[in-house]
Amino acid sequence: MDKSTLEQLFQKAHKAYNQKNLNEAKDCYEQILEIQPSNSEALCNLGVINRKLGNNKVAYECYIKSIQNNPKYSLSYINLGNLLKDTGNLKAALKVYSDAIKVDPKNYNAYNSIGMVYEKLKQNDKAIQAYKMAVRINPTFAKAINNIGVVLYNQKKYAQAIEIFKIALKTDPNYYEMYSNIGASYNKLKKFDEAIENLEKAIELDPKNGGAYTNLGNVYNKLHEYKKAASYHEKSIELIPNGANAYSNVGTSYKNMGQTQKAIQSYQKAIELKPDFENAHFDLATMYLSIGELEKGFAEYEWRFRKEEMLSHMIKHKNIYTKPRFNGTQEIQNKKLLIHSEQGFGDSIQFVRFVEQVKDKYGCEVILQCRDELKTLFENSIANVDHFYARESEKLPEFDYQIAMLSLPFLFGIKTFNDLPKQFPYLSASDDEELKIEKQKGKIDIGICWSASVTGESYDGKVFDIKFLEPIIKHPKINVYSLQVGIEKEDIIKAGYEKDIIDLTHKITDFSKTASLMKQLDLTISSDTSVAHLAAALDLPVWIPLQKYPDWRWTTKGETTPWYNSAKLFRQKSPRVWEGVFQSIFAKLSKQFKIKIK
Repeated sequence: MDKSTLEQLFQKAHKAYNQKNLNEAKDCYEQILEIQPSNSEALCNLGVINRKLGNNKVAYECYIKSIQNNPKYSLSYINLGNLLKDTGNLKAALKVYSDAIKVDPKNYNAYNSIGMVYEKLKQNDKAIQAYKMAVRINPTFAKAINNIGVVLYNQKKYAQAIEIFKIALKTDPNYYEMYSNIGASYNKLKKFDEAIENLEKAIELDPKNGGAYTNLGNVYNKLHEYKKAASYHEKSIELIPNGANAYSNVGTSYKNMGQTQKAIQSYQKAIELKPDFENAHFDLATMYLSIGELEKGFAEYEWRFRKEEMLSHMIKHKNIYTKPRFNGTQEIQNKKLLIHSEQGFGDSIQFVRFVEQVKDKYGCEVILQCRDELKTLFENSIANVDHFYARESEKLPEFDYQIAMLSLPFLFGIKTFNDLPKQFPYLSASDDEELKIEKQKGKIDIGICWSASVTGESYDGKVFDIKFLEPIIKHPKINVYSLQVGIEKEDIIKAGYEKDIIDLTHKITDFSKTASLMKQLDLTISSDTSVAHLAAALDLPVWIPLQKYPDWRWTTKGETTPWYNSAKLFRQKSPRVWEGVFQSIFAKLSKQFKIKIK
């Protein structure tokens, strides 16, 4: 058969491929290979089509034959490397891309692909070097410039990422995706006006850019405009039905609108599309826990260990995580089990209730490690523990297995609120002469806390201005004691309450001392923070002002919580509106303590 026939078959194959008639294109290339079995271009293209059709094994064989027949045909190396990269064979992919560069030293696509592999390997510096090499060879290669920006974005270097994205856009003014990337970066910097401007520009120039819609939805989530956010995420899903991020993000919008079932369904869909989507698993866990589906919730909650926020903790405490995790199936009688806290003070106070059951259930030696400020409190309260260790100041002994404290409900198979331990109080407060207060006849003593840990979940929604408490701070029949530690205690001076509030927190060095002061009070009013958990664990009266859709542990409705007996919840009726909450608190105070509060 003459040369012109081969050319016609190639043209027919290219046309069919461009029209997405993959089987027709496949037939054409197979006809070419019947005529010319060693045609590397046809073998390579046949590999591409088989990949599109899901036949990875056949595609692999086609690429290998193409390279064997023509070791200098660099495109076969690139396609083979892409196949290896996409199927997780990263080291093999690196070698193949390197072979492509040996064949064609100026193959900027190969350098770009190497950068993508190094990104997957979390070797960001090497990734940037590879992308820079691609740009050095081809200064107009905007995709590689963008990839440098993406690495910087993932490293949380958002301002630098913006500058790189702008260079990519200048290199290729039609690279409209850059506006979306710039907008996403501004969102991370909390420069919301700039974020909206760039994302709207991305959508204007490319109305089918699903990523821009979900990025814009993320901005409106941050601005608490959840209905508008949901509409953008829904548009993104319409454009990209398989976009796991959009489903996860719209789940967050639904959660903050109180649409629990829609949120759950969205997170489930995100996980269906991306089974290892750790953030979607974690968010799904919080939804299940908030409605009392504890068995599902605590199973999903185990995904927290894969979240980016946990990685630094696990690296810092690698001496713990390199030991085997106890999952309930190993025989640990007479072995040493370390139970360790990996989250905030409030989390540890809430979940330490499960620790006493461990020794009786498994017959092991129990070592409890907690944050330093909790050690004395736990030592004085928790039985069935052989050794207590402070996390930062004391070196752990040798141990055989480890488990995180917040994994104990999952270990025990807790299914519903009825399965929670019923002991109250489960923590105890000792007497501390240094913190003893004198009772005054005709006065009630109230402790207050108005802020929370800035690293905690939903910090902005949990905290409120100390001025909301002014009617009790200034009340002649109330002695107000501050339970607020940290830099936020300066709010007392800023608000001019230093003569109205009794502040003994300079004497409070750990939670055992907070407990000693707290047990002498008639009431504690606290934001959603560790102080609230401590009062409730001590079974002391505590009133907790809550945002409209609070953290999962306070559930979704009601004035009480199944986690504690003595906590009374005061919920916002409208998001971010505290006035009604404190009106309810003052009305309750007036009725319960027979005092008039204006």
